[in-house]
Amino acid sequence: MATVQDLFAQGSHAFTDEDYEEALNFYTKAIEINATHVEIFLKRSTTYQKLGKDKEAYEDALKALELVKEKPSVDVSVEAKAQLRKGVAAYHLQDFDTAKEALEACYVLSPEQRTLSSWMRKVDQEIAKRPKVVAATPAAAAAAPAPTPAAVPVTPAAAPIPTLAATPAAVRVRHEWYQNDAYVTISVFIKNAKKDAVEINFTDNALSVSVKMPTGSDYSLELDPLSHAVVPSESKYEVLSTKIEIQLKKERFALKWGALEGDDTNATSMATIAAGVTSAYPTSSRKAKNWDALEKEAEKEEEKADGDKALNQLFAQIYKDADDNTKRAMMKSFTESNGTCLSTNWDEVGKGTVETRPPEGMVARKYNS
Repeated sequence: MATVQDLFAQGSHAFTDEDYEEALNFYTKAIEINATHVEIFLKRSTTYQKLGKDKEAYEDALKALELVKEKPSVDVSVEAKAQLRKGVAAYHLQDFDTAKEALEACYVLSPEQRTLSSWMRKVDQEIAKRPKVVAATPAAAAAAPAPTPAAVPVTPAAAPIPTLAATPAAVRVRHEWYQNDAYVTISVFIKNAKKDAVEINFTDNALSVSVKMPTGSDYSLELDPLSHAVVPSESKYEVLSTKIEIQLKKERFALKWGALEGDDTNATSMATIAAGVTSAYPTSSRKAKNWDALEKEAEKEEEKADGDKALNQLFAQIYKDADDNTKRAMMKSFTESNGTCLSTNWDEVGKGTVETRPPEGMVARKYNS
């Protein structure tokens, strides 16, 4: 039988892979075994938020806070995290007073919590939108007419129960990411978003994205913590007609991220990738060239080959006998040109991005164009 630790680890792995339904399943099973683990409730709260289940996210945050009070030995940072989760969930439920109270409690406990200042600003903006209530002046109160004698009470007809406006359904928005030596690029696929309806905040270890959708609903993407540090001042974003494109500047140049969020045990340097010839784009590159597989194929097949097989065999042989710069040039040129160019000249390839060069008579088009 799986232990709580096993289930928690499996849930965290699924969460990192953005399989939130599977993560929710593992966290729930862990809680069924041990319902006193604060961190599991916090992770499940975050998972519920990712799935647009704000009420459940709020309830798990409250449960985490209850457990914190029962365990005086719990670190202050854990309580701060629970208050932050409560505040974020309350914000999505549009209970801005509760959200403000929770976020202020988080600030008192741990003001350096990532994304805290961003959420506090969002809550203050929503509260500021409320209409101002002007109190009556003493003079106006004095001038008010005296109350008329009470009339004989008449039982009124039952008033119709007002119908509450429907809350827009949570929108599932797809996002993808890829990377090169310098940047991690995240594409959030929201069409026709208005620039003034997009708020993106960068910190060294977190990313916060808030969008007022054209449909009127709110979209939020919170990557906290990012798997590796970034440089906020050199990170940027652009609102396009089909998506929002975000570029995170890597603090460590040429470090290949194995995950976008949370713990990353698979990070390697791009130089290591060049030696192993794996793709520099782990999630969005559709057909990366696996030179290792080609090399093995070339070693196995001695007979004469023709067509694409012969070409692949030639490339694998070149790669096998090449120095490090040649291998880097081959990987970079093939990947950045979308498979239309293969160069062994690092002095040329290393100067910048290798452009797509389609065969004569064909036109390169961007995805979805």
